Amino acid sequence: MLSQLSDTTAVEPDLVAPFEKVHFYHGISDVPPELLFRSDLETNPFVIPKDRHSAIPEKTVHGAFDATLTPIWRGTVAPGIVALLKEKERGIRPSTLMAVRFSTPDEDGQTVFGPIVMWISVHPNTTTAIACRDASPAILRLLEVHGVKGAVVHWYEGSVEQLSGPPMMRVAHNTDPTSYIRRALTAVLGLPLAAEEMEDDDSQGSLAFFFHEGEDKRGDPSEKVFGVTNKHVAQKVTNVDYELGRSGATKAYIRVCGSRRFQAMVNETRALIIKKVSAAKRLAEEIAELEAKPTAEDSDQAEDDASALKRKKRELEDVNEDNIKLERFLQDLNANWSDALQRTIGWVDWAPKIRNDVDSRAYTLDIGTFELEKSKWKKEFKGNSVYLGGKYSDDDITAMFYPNAANPPSFKYPKDHLFRILGFVTAERLANPDFYDEQGNAAFIVAKNGQSSDLTFGRYSAMEAYTCDEFDHDSWEVAVFNYDRRSGNFSAKGDSGSLIFNAEGKMVAILHSGMPRGFSSHVTFATPAHFVIDQIKLRYPKADFARLEF
Repeated sequence: MLSQLSDTTAVEPDLVAPFEKVHFYHGISDVPPELLFRSDLETNPFVIPKDRHSAIPEKTVHGAFDATLTPIWRGTVAPGIVALLKEKERGIRPSTLMAVRFSTPDEDGQTVFGPIVMWISVHPNTTTAIACRDASPAILRLLEVHGVKGAVVHWYEGSVEQLSGPPMMRVAHNTDPTSYIRRALTAVLGLPLAAEEMEDDDSQGSLAFFFHEGEDKRGDPSEKVFGVTNKHVAQKVTNVDYELGRSGATKAYIRVCGSRRFQAMVNETRALIIKKVSAAKRLAEEIAELEAKPTAEDSDQAEDDASALKRKKRELEDVNEDNIKLERFLQDLNANWSDALQRTIGWVDWAPKIRNDVDSRAYTLDIGTFELEKSKWKKEFKGNSVYLGGKYSDDDITAMFYPNAANPPSFKYPKDHLFRILGFVTAERLANPDFYDEQGNAAFIVAKNGQSSDLTFGRYSAMEAYTCDEFDHDSWEVAVFNYDRRSGNFSAKGDSGSLIFNAEGKMVAILHSGMPRGFSSHVTFATPAHFVIDQIKLRYPKADFARLEF
C-alpha cells in the first residue's frame, strides 16, 4: 500500500529501492527504463507519494547544453568517459552515453530543471549496480577536472535496436476523404518501404529523401533518380557491401508498403466508409423528419427549419460524394496494389555494409540507395517534400516547432501541405542551438515523418550520444528525445530511414535506431545528414538534391 510508505525510499547504501527503480523515470515515455543506479542516491533521495491519490511527478528529458561542457564534449570528455567505462576490470558493458538534463513540475506547476546528467545505459543483464556505483566517482572526477561541477551519473539497462518496418498516387487536397489515408502511396518523404527479400520477416522502414544522379560513373549525363533509406531496411545481410552489377550482384527490389502496412491502409479505408455510411443514414433520417414537420406559424422558426433542411441536404450530398470516392479508392487498392509485385517501386543500387569506422567521427554508416522505377514515379514526383496534412493543424505544427514566443517563427505552413526540404544543417550549427524552448533554454526542435508513427516532433540534443552495441562496436549518434509524454514516442519500429528535419526545411539526420521498451521508446538515434550527404557525394559526385521534377 502506498499509504504505508515513508517520505523517501529506504535504500541500502548502494542499492536502489524497487519502487524508485520502476518509477524514477516516470513520464519520459509510456514505458520508461528502470533505474539501475545514480550517484546522488544519498544526497537527493527519491520522494514517493504518501498515499494512493498522490501523483508521481512526470519527468521530461532534455538535451543538455552547457557553456563549459559542450565545446569539449565530443573531443575530450565523452571519449574519456567511454575509455573509463571500457576498462575490463570494471565489468561494465556500456551501450549508450548521453549528456542530458531532466525537468519536473513543482507544486505550482512550474518547470524545475535538475543538474547535468551523464546518462549511461548498459546492455541488459551484463552489469551490476555495484559496478555502476564504483565507476561513478571516477566519472565525476573526470568532469570536475574539466570544470564541470555539480553533475550526476545515472545508469539504466537498454540496448540500441534498429527500427526497421501502378504509378505513385497523387497528393490529394485535404477536402478529399482519402487525402490522409493515401499518404503511404504518394511520392513524398517518409514513404513506407519493404525489401522484397525480407517480405516474410515483415520488416519495414521509411524513405529519407531523393536525389538525381546527374552523371554516371563514365561521366555521361544520367537521368536516374534515387531514394535513400537505411542499409538494414534495404537488405537483410548488413555486414557485406552491395553494389548493383558488381561481383554478380542481382537486383534487390524495394516495395512501397509491406503486407502489414498495406492491410492497415485497407482497414482504415473500410472503417471510414462505415463511418460515412452511418452519417448518411443519420442525415437522411433528420431530413425526413424536417420534411414531414408542418410549417411553423412563427416566421423565425419556419425560416430556421428551412435553413436546417437546406444545410442537411447539402451535407448529405457531401457525405455521399465522399463515400463514392472512398469506395473507388478501396477498389483501386484491391485491384492495383494488393499484389506485392504491384507495389515494387525500384531496386537497390548501392548499400555499403553498416559500419562506424568510416572516419574518426565514428558516425554510423547505415544507408542504402535504390533507383526509382521511372514509369511509377515520373508523373507525381514532387522532389524532397514532407506531407504535413492530417495529423496536426497548421497552428499545432507551428507551436511545436516554436514553443517559445521569443523565437519568431520562420516556418510557414505550405498551402498544399507539402513542406519542401532543401539543404542540411551543418556540423557547426548542430552543436550550437540558436533558439529557445518553452523554458528559455537553448534548444532544437525537430520533426520526422515515418511509416509507423507518422509526423512526430522531438527535442534534439546538441551533444552527440555515444553508443556501443552488443558486439562492442562504438559509435556516435544524433540523439532525439520525445517532445513530451502527451506527444508520445518520437519514433517506433518501422521508422528506420526516416528523415529528421527542422522548421527551416533542412535535413538534420537520418533515423536508424532507438531504445524501445515494450511499445515505448525514450530516445531515438540517427546519423547526421551532413555525414550522409558526404558519403553519397563520394559515390555519386554529381548528386542533386534540389530538383522538383523527375
